[in-house]
Amino acid sequence: MLTLRGAGATVEISEHGAEPHSLRAPDGHELLWQAGEAWRRHAPILFPIVGRVPDDTITVDGRTHPLTQHGFARDLEWDVVTSDESSATLVLRDGDETRERFPFAFELTAHYAVDDDGFATTYEVRNTGDDRAMPVSIGSHPAFAWPLEEGAAKTDHVVVFDAPEPAPIRRLDHTLVLPGDQPSPFDGSTLRLDPALFAPDAIVMDRVVSRGLRYLAPSGRGLRMTWDDVFDVFVVWSRPDGADLLCLEPCVGGAAPIDFAGELRDKPGVVMIPAGGRLAASYRIDPLLP
Repeated sequence: MLTLRGAGATVEISEHGAEPHSLRAPDGHELLWQAGEAWRRHAPILFPIVGRVPDDTITVDGRTHPLTQHGFARDLEWDVVTSDESSATLVLRDGDETRERFPFAFELTAHYAVDDDGFATTYEVRNTGDDRAMPVSIGSHPAFAWPLEEGAAKTDHVVVFDAPEPAPIRRLDHTLVLPGDQPSPFDGSTLRLDPALFAPDAIVMDRVVSRGLRYLAPSGRGLRMTWDDVFDVFVVWSRPDGADLLCLEPCVGGAAPIDFAGELRDKPGVVMIPAGGRLAASYRIDPLLP
């Protein structure tokens, strides 16, 4: 485990999946879900796809490759490039195992840093091949404690986005996007949390306006999350069985439509990185004290 300490947060990161396992506020209060039986992860990196594709299979240049939900980056060991008291950089490169599932040369870097305000994350994807563009999506899947404080009611928590979010949302069927729009569950900029919101699975905001939000308990404890314009989809998810977690997920692209068929490059939301090119995306989580 790599431990980063700053005035705004203390973070622990595993080399397995380059996954944050702990995010504590300055008063020591844990904000991340601690990987209980209901969901065994904390804050995985989603790459080279976000969500699923039909039959867990992608097609590249007419050839099919098995690629399961959210890709493989979260399940592999990463190399530590640099690490000090307040920052760390880890890298994942293609190899025989990845090319069986995703036939491209790449370098995926996760840079983490803590500072006086909180915790910053930057992902960088490089197409290290020299002959073709590479189709990718990438996302972050941090799960936060819900409720944020012992004894607080789940239904007294809110997520307040920076701007009103009236656009229709999308819903999923077994992690694939259903056709058609669903009404926005927002009251202006506020999402009033209730386990019933997630009975139809995740809230997929593919027309999100805001680039920031606050997730708050009744006491005011919580977090501020901000993300850059590269993240074009935002997902809010909890398990429909009522597990004590809430995921707030900035993503580049999303799951495939349930009826999608064709080349990976034609999947909605995919970004094409030219040979030798790069894609970078950043977001922050700043703890808020009561």
